[in-house]
Amino acid sequence: MACYDLHLHTEWSYDAFSTVEEYFEMAHDQNVRAIAITDHHTMDGYGDVLAAAAKYPDVGYLCGAELTVHCDVGEYDLVCLNLPRQPSVALAPVWDLYHNWQRAYGHAVSVNLCARGFAFDDDERLRLLKTYRPAKAIAVQGNTHVRHWTMMEYCIEHGFCRDAEAYVKLRDSYTNVPDYPEFDQVIPAVKRVGGIILLAHPCEYHLEDDRKRLDHLRELFVLDGIEAGHAYMNADMVKYFRGYCDTYGLLSSGGSDLHNPEKRQFARHLAPEFWLDELLERATLHHGA
Repeated sequence: MACYDLHLHTEWSYDAFSTVEEYFEMAHDQNVRAIAITDHHTMDGYGDVLAAAAKYPDVGYLCGAELTVHCDVGEYDLVCLNLPRQPSVALAPVWDLYHNWQRAYGHAVSVNLCARGFAFDDDERLRLLKTYRPAKAIAVQGNTHVRHWTMMEYCIEHGFCRDAEAYVKLRDSYTNVPDYPEFDQVIPAVKRVGGIILLAHPCEYHLEDDRKRLDHLRELFVLDGIEAGHAYMNADMVKYFRGYCDTYGLLSSGGSDLHNPEKRQFARHLAPEFWLDELLERATLHHGA
């Protein structure tokens, strides 16, 4: 178990179930030095963060979000840390982009399924969202897309497809689905408020023979670092990506990428403590509200 976890998702993410307070409680109980709530595409839950932080003032936390961006070589997840603790006018257009994208993507899924003769209009998608998403998140974010596993189970149960493999083929056949926001609409705004941008879970995108693409993203995104200690990565991967960071003077981070209140997975990754110390030379660790 590590002494920090800088990649955590809560019920404010479209695909997660933990509450903010559960992470603060786990950090308090397990003497974790620092956490970061990094919900997908949003900081809508930071009212909950401040409330939990007031209850657990011993728990250090960085402010952040996981933002997915589109570029010339695909779509990539970025863990953005050291974001403002209070709502920022500079970031308001970014949150609007992602709120609009989530609703537009969800609508596109409904349009595609209806075009194939399946009964899944916007109202039915909202009904499905309400089976697992809290009302407070829907009130803020609207009728968004549905998490992968919930959508797949629904499609199989209702006869849209036969099994998981068929669902992936169905999903891949969708047309006119909006891309994530462009990197150059997001990254400059994050940088202007002092945000630290790290390429998330690099093992999902890159192997050792894909150095050229990693070099391209480092320059394109003006990366501050890499999540070299993601929970999915073994010791050899951690060593490789930390070596890359050392070569280019980048920060390294570590996180569990946890989406549910599973204590056995919290802060489980191979990133050493001194990586956190390096990161905190450039980022603010908050305590309390």
